[in-house]
Amino acid sequence: MSTGTAIIEDALKEIRVISVAVPSSPEQITDGMVKLNSMMQIWLDDDIEIGFTPLVVPGDELNEVESVRNGIVTNLALSLASTYRAEITQSLQNEARKSLDRIKNRYQTICVPDKVVSSTLPLGAGNSKGQDARTFFPKGGTLDG
Repeated sequence: MSTGTAIIEDALKEIRVISVAVPSSPEQITDGMVKLNSMMQIWLDDDIEIGFTPLVVPGDELNEVESVRNGIVTNLALSLASTYRAEITQSLQNEARKSLDRIKNRYQTICVPDKVVSSTLPLGAGNSKGQDARTFFPKGGTLDG
């Protein structure tokens, strides 16, 4: 778990906006917080459930899972690069894409809808005894489990 400030500064270092000689400004940290909250909300909207806490102030704990920290940093760096007209390296793009794919594979919930079958699919073993016994699935019928 990391503070928002630490993640934002790491992202700014990835795109070479800040360094030891050029520290971050409060405006950069605030801009980074807005981008970070927005990015995390987009992930949440895409059903990527990593269990984070939106930042109210940059120094708050993000409460992210430790295994997703690098993915957050690299993807935030890509998001911030356009703001600062920073050059994006191919290795940063590759790492951000790979880490987002790993995060999606581990934390994205996928809802598989019920299979709608044809009304010509037989129901059961063909038992048609009794009055109005169905031998085929109804129109729009779905398979259970």
